[in-house]
Amino acid sequence: MIASAPVEVASAPELADLQSLAAAARLLARLGDVESLLTSGPKNRDDRLHFDYPEAARRLNVTEKWLRERISRLPHRKLGKFVQFTEDDLLAISDMHFVRPDNAEKELQGSATPALIPSGRSRRRA
Repeated sequence: MIASAPVEVASAPELADLQSLAAAARLLARLGDVESLLTSGPKNRDDRLHFDYPEAARRLNVTEKWLRERISRLPHRKLGKFVQFTEDDLLAISDMHFVRPDNAEKELQGSATPALIPSGRSRRRA
């Protein structure tokens, strides 16, 4: 006969911690070691330095026509006759078109011009 030591049953919080730890270990095993995960960067990143109109339009979720019409006001690179965009250019274009609706209200409240209020008089039409 084999003598066994009494087995302690883990409480609910300890069991949840163990399950979380086990899930993290399974995830790390699937992805590889942590150091290679941190140094490799995102796997789906495009390593190209420049993007043409179709790719830039796709990344910005706009049409090529929209880009071509506004190219004189947008950051871009010109290599000879070819217009190209970098990641930084695309981020700058996106930032240029950032809208924060709450700023408009603050600007109106702070302006010295009083708000226009229609009069109660009606106009007679001939």
